[in-house]
Amino acid sequence: MKCIEIREYGAPEVLVPAERATPVAGAGEVLIRVSASGVNRPDVLQRTGNYPVPPGASDLPGLEVAGVIESGDAGAMAEAGFKPGDRVCALVAGGGYAEYCVAPVAQCLPVPQGLSDVEAASLPETFFTVWSNVFDRGRLQQGETLLVQGGTSGIGVTAIQMAKAAGATVIVTAGSDENVPQPLNWVRITLSITKQPTLPRKPGS
Repeated sequence: MKCIEIREYGAPEVLVPAERATPVAGAGEVLIRVSASGVNRPDVLQRTGNYPVPPGASDLPGLEVAGVIESGDAGAMAEAGFKPGDRVCALVAGGGYAEYCVAPVAQCLPVPQGLSDVEAASLPETFFTVWSNVFDRGRLQQGETLLVQGGTSGIGVTAIQMAKAAGATVIVTAGSDENVPQPLNWVRITLSITKQPTLPRKPGS
């Protein structure tokens, strides 16, 4: 398969095309034919030598992908309601910058209707993070209030949308009105945009 390798640590130019063997899905996994890959901060840090690859993970960058299930653990797929040919997006430990990528079935989501694969590839990292922390751990309920610090970040914007969909009141901090993107205008009626004070930085931070 074709993929993108990190030839050496440095600027984006160190990302080079390469050929690798197609990975094989194991127990509880699916093999995805990748149409689009997300670009996240860890990808950039890995490229510059500041993000060690987790043990057992692919050394190829790419933590979220979208595409079509090619094959995989039939039992795990059936239990999750997936089958070969389904469009999915997934959160992976690495290997997303490739034509094929293995992903745990539990970390796959169906591509929402109306979204392209490019759009869907931007979902897993933020949506899994928010769901795990706000709903699984925080147990946010309808009618409760959620404070989102740094509401204009990718995680922040996702938390706002998911909390509103769950019927919660959302209060958000942002550095300034200029930092608030247009997509947030639709929630301004029930959203408090408060200026976040600028904290002094430590030397060298």
